[in-house]
Amino acid sequence: MSWLTKIALKRRWLTFLIVALVTGTSLWATVTLKMELIPDIELPVTSVIAIYPQEKSDEVMSKVTVPIEGAISGIEGLDHLISTSAEGSSFVFALFEYGTDMDRVNSIISQNLSELDLPAEVRDLPAKMPQVKDNPQLYAIDINMMPVVTLSLSGDLPPDELLEVALTKIMPRLETIEGVYNVGVTGGSQEQVLVSLSPEKMNQFGISMSQVAGILASQEYSSLNQIENTAMGTDALLLKDIAGVDLGPPPGTAISRTNGKPSVSITVVKDAEANTVSVANAVVDEVEEIKATLGDKVELFTILDQSEFIEGSISDLMRNTIIGGILAVIVVFLFLMAFRASLVTAVSIPLSIIIGFLAMRLWGITINLLTLSAMAIVVGRVIDNSIVVLEVIYRRMQQGEHFRDAALNGVKEVATPITSATLATIVIFIPLAFVGGIVGQLFIPFALTITFALIASLLVALMVVPPLSNFSVSGKAKTKKGDPWYQRVYTPALKWSLTHRAVTLVIAVVLFFGSFALVPLIGTSFIPSMGEKMLTVEIEMPSGADLMITEEAAMRIEEVLSENPEVLTYQTTVGISSSLIGGFSAMGGGGTNTASIMVILVQDADLEQEATELRGAFGGIAAEGVITVTTGQAMGPQTVSSGLDISIRGESYEDIAHLSEQLFRELEGMGGIADLEIDIASVEAKLDIKPDPGKLMASGLPPEQFEQISNEFFLMSMGGTVAQATIEGRTYKVFLEGIAQDLNSADMARQLRVGWPKSVALGDIAAVELGEQPTSIQRIDEKRAASITGSIT
Repeated sequence: MSWLTKIALKRRWLTFLIVALVTGTSLWATVTLKMELIPDIELPVTSVIAIYPQEKSDEVMSKVTVPIEGAISGIEGLDHLISTSAEGSSFVFALFEYGTDMDRVNSIISQNLSELDLPAEVRDLPAKMPQVKDNPQLYAIDINMMPVVTLSLSGDLPPDELLEVALTKIMPRLETIEGVYNVGVTGGSQEQVLVSLSPEKMNQFGISMSQVAGILASQEYSSLNQIENTAMGTDALLLKDIAGVDLGPPPGTAISRTNGKPSVSITVVKDAEANTVSVANAVVDEVEEIKATLGDKVELFTILDQSEFIEGSISDLMRNTIIGGILAVIVVFLFLMAFRASLVTAVSIPLSIIIGFLAMRLWGITINLLTLSAMAIVVGRVIDNSIVVLEVIYRRMQQGEHFRDAALNGVKEVATPITSATLATIVIFIPLAFVGGIVGQLFIPFALTITFALIASLLVALMVVPPLSNFSVSGKAKTKKGDPWYQRVYTPALKWSLTHRAVTLVIAVVLFFGSFALVPLIGTSFIPSMGEKMLTVEIEMPSGADLMITEEAAMRIEEVLSENPEVLTYQTTVGISSSLIGGFSAMGGGGTNTASIMVILVQDADLEQEATELRGAFGGIAAEGVITVTTGQAMGPQTVSSGLDISIRGESYEDIAHLSEQLFRELEGMGGIADLEIDIASVEAKLDIKPDPGKLMASGLPPEQFEQISNEFFLMSMGGTVAQATIEGRTYKVFLEGIAQDLNSADMARQLRVGWPKSVALGDIAAVELGEQPTSIQRIDEKRAASITGSIT
């Protein structure tokens, strides 16, 4: 490798010019590198969601879930197939091997889904529900779906006016920012007039849903009182006699609250290729300009900003890297006791690092916690090669050799050792190239970063340090007599070790194995806690609970949070929204009976302690529901969080349930696990209504009402908008809520009247039975399964 030194010394001015050009280019590359929290990860994951209205979970599984699984199962590279079939919906989650071309996979799945023979109720749903674009719908999972900025808009305005401000004054400006992929809005929907029918009262007076819907649709209203007093056309019966009428949030929307007050939540998602820090900073800057245009009645502020933590963490690492470099130069000075020589070696640290950044830029690697940590680790190593080269040149020049001869001869003396040492260090990281999964995607950039910096340090030592060595020491210097101070310390210790070899080996062995005893005290995790001090409170009320009931439970939790001095801010979402983030919440099982509260603590708070205390404080709240407190990262994706996830698969539901419950009880007694949950296909008593076409034909209903009966079944299950009302100058939709969830007995359901103007009993045209039905059915790799999950503290 000494030939590189010959080239560098032949035209030193050209060498310095090239170094200057490379330095300038490297600085440009460094400042233009993308900044992220963790390396870019392409998750080989996709999902399919389908809605099958009015069908129980086992029918959804057999008619929708199983065919969808079949459309995915034959694709090359499939690793696992996980599905959940619930009443009225199917969710299929497909995990592929890392390295799979997901664009090709998603294209194949889309084609296969379009060719499936699914029930007409599934295929025709988009025509009845315009908000559903496709059914089934393919959702590609991307780690970049995490919001880079979350904003809150609140003030002295009705929720729908806040929403209007967000949609007209904020959202359009944020969408124009370069790198922004999606701006989602949650909360703030205009209230609707909600009509909640009582099945008991409907049976008592012989009223059908289609009769109520038809009468309401035929009139105009100017007040809630007028709606309540609408005549139902039977014995002076009024609507208020069989239903409750009130203003409330429309079904299928979400309620947003910030610090206990109604608000509109705005989430910004970046493009996959965009720089997180650049996009977040641009959004925050734009928000500051938008604030000036909103007036005094509303307040727009940032709840979460990924760039703050990323920039703070990277700034800390860079500061530590600089301190490490300075300390390395000081150590070199203490050993060489030559100021100018120490400065020469100091050049190798920044030069090697910025050349490493240039290589990262060319390779498409981002600045993140792992790659910057690699640079911090390598700081002490990149100076080694330069120290060795400089020391041998320095020594030869002190002995009287001319600079050029000292440089060439010195490099020849040490070129092979430093090259082999550098390559040996690089070889250590080669196995990471063969690590699969998310670990490989995270740590391959780490290994490449160290490799780039080490190769750069070798080139700097062989081509930059020798030309600079002429400035490090005068050629007239003479060899110093006596050993350096470090040799006077080291030599006696070495002699003692050589004369007491057995004792030395015993001490080394004891220290080696004794270090393993520290592992339980240190602890292990895949990725350490990162991000703001943040935790999440999940609320799940009983199935069928509406938004108002769930919001009341959330408000009781907010009262506890407001009194905690360690809580900085909290943002609540009740139900699910139509935004991009809301769509994924829906796929995960969210609904009107669920709420999520994102709690951000003060920076010096003890995250785990606060989570434990809040779990205890929430114990008596919403006893009829389930409240879960989990610690999470404001920035980190859940796919890389530490946790427990056990699946039990088999053919027999009884065996799966027995084993799962036994394992769950054993895990409950273990320490170090929090938020332990078991997911088994539990069963509950539910009505099973199956229309009988033969009975319908013989019912005496006129044929023109047959299609109306089909629509009435849909209305009973899902509800629908049937009229409009203008109240105090504002226009409201009148929404007739479904009653299927309120039918708690087969006799009540059989007596229910259907059809209008002529009606018949539901039992005369359909088979109605009350039986045990599973609430949801989970399958893993096309087999029935149960799962146990928890977080490791």
